Amino acid sequence: MDETMTTRKSTGIRKHTFRSAYNLGNENYSIAATDGITEQHHSESCDINKILAQFMQTGIMPPTNPDPQYGDLTDSSLQFNEAMNQIAQAKSLFEELPDNVRERFDNEPYKFLQFAQDENNHDAMIEMGLINAPTPEDNALQNDAVPLKEETASDKPDTGASETVAT
Repeated sequence: MDETMTTRKSTGIRKHTFRSAYNLGNENYSIAATDGITEQHHSESCDINKILAQFMQTGIMPPTNPDPQYGDLTDSSLQFNEAMNQIAQAKSLFEELPDNVRERFDNEPYKFLQFAQDENNHDAMIEMGLINAPTPEDNALQNDAVPLKEETASDKPDTGASETVAT
């Protein structure tokens, strides 16, 4: 191996480098800075020094959110955890559905939930095999439901106490 001296670009200090069959010592490993996707025209409005300089001159802070929201969120962590658990459970149950059913809803659990909550889709849910079709016996029981008859005085059980009527 050969040892050579190079200078660092950032500090100008010389450093030792080793050359080998795998590293010839002349590769540039620095990352080239590109403009990227950051919108640079917002940089002046976000610069804290310029914001404070404007405040010192005018005494007026730049506009912020006009409608802040305040609230007591002491129990919010528990509610948040419960909501996240329900979402996770809904996703896992949706993943257990057959592939053709999931594809019908674009593999989106919320689309399936909207479909399942609509009463008009009851027959389609039966066709997909997601709910059981009502049996004729169940329909007969629902149609032949006898209304409860009202209790009359003769139907009341005798409690052993007799009433006396003064005439």
